[in-house]
Amino acid sequence: MNTAQPITDTKVIKDVMEVYKKGSKQHLLLAYSLNTGLRISDILRANVKDSLQGIWKDREAKTGKEKIIQLNAKLQLLIRDYVEENSLQGHDYLFYSNKDRNKPISRVQAHRIVAKAGDMVGVTLSCHSLRKTFGYMAYKNDVDLSLLQYIFNHSTQSVTLRYIGITQDEANKVTSGLSIGI
Repeated sequence: MNTAQPITDTKVIKDVMEVYKKGSKQHLLLAYSLNTGLRISDILRANVKDSLQGIWKDREAKTGKEKIIQLNAKLQLLIRDYVEENSLQGHDYLFYSNKDRNKPISRVQAHRIVAKAGDMVGVTLSCHSLRKTFGYMAYKNDVDLSLLQYIFNHSTQSVTLRYIGITQDEANKVTSGLSIGI
């Protein structure tokens, strides 16, 4: 079994985001995944009302813990445009099924959307890769490790580091590349 890996190259993230037309459900799904760090099972339950208020609020499917995520301004704009374009109402799922608008798309369909985006740019990609990418990029942008541990509901910081793909090789690059006071 392969373990999902984060995307560590911002150019690859940009390429992945360009696979689907901006404003499409697929594009929004990628953006939502990359910008919230939520599991796909939680993302698919996102509703229009909360999303337009700039939050994701629910109990995590895996942990059962109540969670509120503040959505960033750019993601909120994408959501607003998408909701207007698709004439969605407050009670609708953001990622509604084309077969039944009263249900979200399936996890399988979400995985197909993400995997196709990866295939189109030549990388292996899963929904979980996007969650890990959120953590990796946040960490690389100096978000405190304890905050990421909290966001991901991990028991220890070492679990979070391993989860987001920070390896001994990366640590060695830091120490071998620094020369302080000599």
